[in-house]
Amino acid sequence: MAEIKQGILGAVRGKVGTVVGAMWRGKNYIRAKPRKSRKKPTMKQLIQWDKMSQVSTFASKFKDFVNAYCAPVYNGEKWITGKEQMISRLMKQGIGLVNGEQHIIVEEVLLSIGNLAPAVIKKINRLKTAKFKVQWDNNLINALTLDTDVLTMMLYNEQLDQFVVIPNIGNRVDKYAHFSVPTDWDKGRVYFWSMWKAADGSVHSTSCFHGVLELENVEVEKEKEKEKQGAENVKQGTEHVDQKTGNEKQEADSENQEVAAVTPIGQAREIALKQYLEKADTSAEDKATPPFKEETTPPFRHPFKEVEIVGQGHTVAEKPTHPLEVSSDTQSLANSPEAVEPKLKKWTPPGYIRLVTKSISKESKEVETPLKSKQSDEGVIDGARSILEVDNITEEQKE
Repeated sequence: MAEIKQGILGAVRGKVGTVVGAMWRGKNYIRAKPRKSRKKPTMKQLIQWDKMSQVSTFASKFKDFVNAYCAPVYNGEKWITGKEQMISRLMKQGIGLVNGEQHIIVEEVLLSIGNLAPAVIKKINRLKTAKFKVQWDNNLINALTLDTDVLTMMLYNEQLDQFVVIPNIGNRVDKYAHFSVPTDWDKGRVYFWSMWKAADGSVHSTSCFHGVLELENVEVEKEKEKEKQGAENVKQGTEHVDQKTGNEKQEADSENQEVAAVTPIGQAREIALKQYLEKADTSAEDKATPPFKEETTPPFRHPFKEVEIVGQGHTVAEKPTHPLEVSSDTQSLANSPEAVEPKLKKWTPPGYIRLVTKSISKESKEVETPLKSKQSDEGVIDGARSILEVDNITEEQKE
């Protein structure tokens, strides 16, 4: 039963038979009741659903901040919020294909849009104190820039799937400042953005993306530095008091020494690709020959399928194929546990983020549901469907 709050000419809320009254974007609509489609989704539909699910899931983490610092835009029909602008931008230019799956390209993420000129960030480093030091210069100036402008850093931890905003880090005139990340951020891959804002909050800058840092590597390096410092302290413990005073000053200075730096995303991808290929080569060389008789053991091979990373121009080894080429009389040997080579884990370059677990690349085993007569299909409207409803997909339905 539907409710008409403002008389017969008012808006309808609710459902009457196959008619539904609802409000969307501040406007009242009457539409037909949707029914679940009995048609098999096409591959284009599945790709689009997967893309939308991926983008909307990712954008929800930044909703409050993006809506606050991306002004609504009127397109002639309606107002588009900051989050909707972010989703639209990522759908058009922020999706990359890696290992047959769609990923968010993190450098395409824009968190704020404004007129204030930003200061150029020269370096972001993590110190031995676990704090971060950010340095900038003030070459970009105009009538809007003031020495009292404040810096805001935005960080996203991919492994923890958390986004934090660290405001009021320092003033534009300072040229450097320190900030800390949440205490529970002791692992994961972290991405960094910056934004400048006037002291009174009247104007702000467009966000800038700076790069990525692996927190695991930082922690290992810190432990090594602590061990090294401890050994030096033991060695210097018997020296003169004046020498101890000098050592204490040296230790205080060492608190500001850099442990790791935020790496530009392009350089991080090249380093990660090199490490992955070295690991793949090492794993191929270390494989032990199965304990079969020499005359019945087929030759080992390590063919790797090369997969291009969209937009990067690199090729990487995706997965090793079956290591043995066997004839019919040795097929049973190939199926034994000893003959199966361990597969390398799928590799995703830094800066490609995927939060949706379902994949459109899997083959479908669903049995196609027989369609009803044309008469019974009249008036059926395809309802909204999600990629999460589809377990597997075979191929695009042939018309």
